[in-house]
Amino acid sequence: VSVTARLEGVDLGTGVAAVQKAVRDLKLPASIRVVYGGTYREQQRSFHDLLTVLLLALVLVFLVLLFEFGTFSAPIAILSSAILSTSGVFVALLVTGITFNISSFMGLIMVVGIVAKNGILLLDADQKFRAAGFSAEEAMVQAGRRRLRPIAMTALAAAAGMLPLALALGAGAQMLQPLAIAVIGGILISMVLSLIITPAVHLYLTRERS
Repeated sequence: VSVTARLEGVDLGTGVAAVQKAVRDLKLPASIRVVYGGTYREQQRSFHDLLTVLLLALVLVFLVLLFEFGTFSAPIAILSSAILSTSGVFVALLVTGITFNISSFMGLIMVVGIVAKNGILLLDADQKFRAAGFSAEEAMVQAGRRRLRPIAMTALAAAAGMLPLALALGAGAQMLQPLAIAVIGGILISMVLSLIITPAVHLYLTRERS
């Protein structure tokens, strides 16, 4: 026997968990199978598709960085910072009480691209300082000083641009509010991680290679 429960109009943040708990409390026999359909099923399918998009984005970013810098150390260093910066997405959602949904997942993917841009700025300056005769450590320090302002200014500008959506100002803004909150959280924490994780990982890998 198959029983299909369509969750149309249910708040997917809390409604699904409540329905699942109610079904477990019923202690249905093994011959009865409960299938959650409707909006919930569509959301799960969308999550699966977005996860595939995220993995493809990471692979494509890695390949682009590999062709740009010509070494594996730079892409690994930049993506390490990008992946860790996604923690800011979940912190921001937790603080604001917003559930992780399709919109916030899209914001997480956007954060990866923004953080990769910060890493490119930093490591490009590092290469120039090394070519000028600086040691690896001194080149990275000078690159951090040189790129601190551009990284901070672009991050703050992007966060300020997302602020009206994060505050749900205007018609239809509530649909994109999770995306804006996710992007702001990821961007703000990336300002720190881009200047710490990326240089540390890149310096470690280039030392190992040398």
